Amino acid sequence: MKKITAVFLIACLVLATVFAGGSSEAASSGKRKLTIAAESWEINKIFLEQAIESFKTAHPDVDVELVTLADQTVLGNYILDWSKGNTEVDLVFLDGGVYSSEYAAKGLIYDFEKDLNFFKDFPKTNFQPGTLDTGLIKGTQFCLPAIYEVYAISINKKMFKEAGLVDAKGEPLPIKTWDDFYDFAEKLTKKDAMGTVTQVGGSVQFGNNLNGILGCACIAEFGNPYEADGVTFKVNNPQMKRMIELWQKGIQNGYLSQATFVDNAGGRNGFKAGQIAMCYEAAGRWMEALQTVGAENLALMAVPGKDGGTYCFGCQMVIPKASKSADLACQFIKEGVYGEYSQTHAFTEYGKMAVISKYFKKALDETPLWKSIETSMNKARILYTYEESQKFLTGLDTIFQKGLVDPKTSADLIVNQILDLTASVRK
Repeated sequence: MKKITAVFLIACLVLATVFAGGSSEAASSGKRKLTIAAESWEINKIFLEQAIESFKTAHPDVDVELVTLADQTVLGNYILDWSKGNTEVDLVFLDGGVYSSEYAAKGLIYDFEKDLNFFKDFPKTNFQPGTLDTGLIKGTQFCLPAIYEVYAISINKKMFKEAGLVDAKGEPLPIKTWDDFYDFAEKLTKKDAMGTVTQVGGSVQFGNNLNGILGCACIAEFGNPYEADGVTFKVNNPQMKRMIELWQKGIQNGYLSQATFVDNAGGRNGFKAGQIAMCYEAAGRWMEALQTVGAENLALMAVPGKDGGTYCFGCQMVIPKASKSADLACQFIKEGVYGEYSQTHAFTEYGKMAVISKYFKKALDETPLWKSIETSMNKARILYTYEESQKFLTGLDTIFQKGLVDPKTSADLIVNQILDLTASVRK
């Protein structure tokens, strides 16, 4: 019996050693570990793999793991783990900052300025004016932007010329109002003898970016997108109701694409394929169409509105307080994400603008078409991030995707639904 007990204890010790070694590979190798989580588009367009390889070369004592997030729902799962003091990731990239306010409200993420002292050896003067503001939550730097984007309308110049929508120099006529946008979309739409649409006049991002789309339209028209409370979109007015009416007419008449109802990339993909003439969403869509449409056939215009401004935002980075490698995460941001390769290539190849000033200026000189919306960019503004931002976005999608296709739904009703939704979410 004693012999059996001894054998059993030895077996347990062996198993314990095996499992301990498997769960702390980095520790057994003498290296520290940094785990980074991002969606596939962030990995590709911010050049994270290249940044990681460069970081590993500079820090041979660090193992870096890159985890691909399947979608935004994964971000919600972190809340439970982090609230228990556990985490499998040390640095997380958030698409437009979704969930960041909820993380901050629950005390789950670091303040880069006060907790991590990030700017001690990386001063704020390194950043493009206004970019750090995109990472503020109620005045606190809980997020840092990896890249910087604005909204605009990407234009297929060839289609504009075919429709006669060009000036004496052959340049696309300006889109000053949403009535212009609708009229142009009608003229740019082509249908065959059976009435089937073969070329769509325009696309508006009615999917995962609808919050930005609506907020940007308010900024372009009024400058300040919010009512006096600072959290309610300024939609209860004749200008925005007219815009919604025109979006409805465009959808119902086939002049505007419904592709983004089911596929967040539907509008941009149609634009890149040369099937959609105007694409209202992130301004970098024209760059994604360079290989298919051709540089000579592309233009960029500001979002219509009397003020002429636009919405600016950044893909945000957060570090959970449960991480034991926050210092490594900060170092990776400074050396990798904010390094020349990631910053300039993200801008020149995908239109994800550099947040570091010296790289922004360098990339801008290489892509002069961006200067066509320079005035709009100079008047760019951020949007308030609700604590329940995902609930708000999901609600907006439902309101618009149902209301735009229904002839019986009025713009007044859609506006009232937006106001009710706004009142229902935690701010």
